[in-house]
Amino acid sequence: MTTACLVFLSISLVMYLVATLLYQGHFLLARSGWDGIARKMLVAGVGINAVGLGLHFVLSGTSPFSNMLLIIAILVMALVAASLILERNTPLQQLSMFIAPLAFLGLLYPVLMPVRFDDAESILLRFPWLGVHVAVTLLGHVGFTIAFCAAVVHIIQARLLKSGRLNRFLPALDTAATAAYYATGAGFLLFTVGLAMGLVWLFGAPGEYLGPRDTKIWLSIPTWGIFVVYLYSRGVRRQYGSRLMWFVIVGFLLAVINLVGVRHGFEEAIEPPASPSPAPVSSCPGPGFSSPMPGSASSPSASVHRQPFS
Repeated sequence: MTTACLVFLSISLVMYLVATLLYQGHFLLARSGWDGIARKMLVAGVGINAVGLGLHFVLSGTSPFSNMLLIIAILVMALVAASLILERNTPLQQLSMFIAPLAFLGLLYPVLMPVRFDDAESILLRFPWLGVHVAVTLLGHVGFTIAFCAAVVHIIQARLLKSGRLNRFLPALDTAATAAYYATGAGFLLFTVGLAMGLVWLFGAPGEYLGPRDTKIWLSIPTWGIFVVYLYSRGVRRQYGSRLMWFVIVGFLLAVINLVGVRHGFEEAIEPPASPSPAPVSSCPGPGFSSPMPGSASSPSASVHRQPFS
């Protein structure tokens, strides 16, 4: 991580925090105009975030997926940009009020607890398709995050309606439910493609590969299954309601835990050493000589070596 990148990301982190506080003041204290300032702070934060990442890639020349801080910085930047675009072009207003604290916390975590992937640089340089897998999966998480925010809005509005109130700053129930559905669908498509690429890598990568017991990929399957249940219930069976939103929330939480809390278990394929030449054996062995027995050291079947996946 270059110093210039760290400085720019720190400035972006402060802007995400200021935007979060302004949104909360607009919502809780009914301060008119604060949401517009908060939105401008998010736009500036995304720009500074992008400049910091660009400086890092130019100055260091390393892969964008070699450091957890870089990966989450890219994810946060894409998430905030997507929320701003949705607010501008859809009825889903005040989405950034939920995205801003997520962006702040998301960028704060790797700053406080930096994590580096061992040997990830060499792996990604030799196998660029693995980087594509990471990028596609992260875009899927962006969709899940937006769906999570819409699901939270839906649950809040539903509870307010039961008590005879309605928050005019938040989107309506139908708008929130529709946004959660489409965001989940987009995220699910990208996440499925990324998961499929990961499974291909799991069972067939050359050289360095993921072991068959790689926890990160196997824990992605329950996340995928939860979103399948939600999309089937919402899209096929036409079910609605706040209970369905909990599938989105639980699926998102599992995805985040797997993203930042579980690491891949990279292994290295070991090529079998050259077999020693068998000692010459006399056709008529005399005393002190014996033919090689099965299972002995000179038997070709005595040693078994782990072969790399083809």
